[in-house]
Amino acid sequence: MTDKQVKELVSLLLAGDESSSWSFICNLIEEKDSFFFFEDILTRSMRYIGELWENNEISVADEHVASNICNLLISRYNLQSSNETASLTVEGRPKAMVFCVQEEDHSIGAKMVSSIYKESGWDTRYLGANLPVKDSVIYANIWRPNVIGISLSLIYNLPTLLECLKELNQLDYNPEIIVGGRITSLYQLKNYWPSNIVVIEDLYQLRSWLKANKLCERVYAYN
Repeated sequence: MTDKQVKELVSLLLAGDESSSWSFICNLIEEKDSFFFFEDILTRSMRYIGELWENNEISVADEHVASNICNLLISRYNLQSSNETASLTVEGRPKAMVFCVQEEDHSIGAKMVSSIYKESGWDTRYLGANLPVKDSVIYANIWRPNVIGISLSLIYNLPTLLECLKELNQLDYNPEIIVGGRITSLYQLKNYWPSNIVVIEDLYQLRSWLKANKLCERVYAYN
């Protein structure tokens, strides 16, 4: 995806034009996989929108419009993917729980990660944004996922993340705990949390982790 294409797509997202955004993307993802759609197209576009906001070139309202369209596009893509892969559902598959910590409302990345897990054959529960620590621990205790994925974008929510990691690390069945989101690519935070926490900076790194741990049901997820 070229810089020019990024700017063209961003203009459609900011205009709230779901139909034209979808048509534009469909011309880009022919014979591409979900990682290209989520990371190279949507993530790159939303990062550019973030830069525009930081430079006061767009308003918070503009950013919200684009984010809403992005969410709709993810749902549309997921619906298409689920129709294509419904027959691949199997019993006894691994479970993944994905959410954003309390006060964290930037949930697009977590939604993408949840989609990747589902497409890779996992039984996945996406708990969305702004999930209180207490509720995340209760849900994990009841459902007992193999992997707990937590997304964080804003540095001032780091104390809440650390509290959440501390509580989840005390679960009696030792799930794999993964932290991702914009914060992981901007700061070196490994010294702040337990050594067993896995840090994933982007979706291609998630793909490598799934491949290394032989946790993909979908063969093409290994590519």
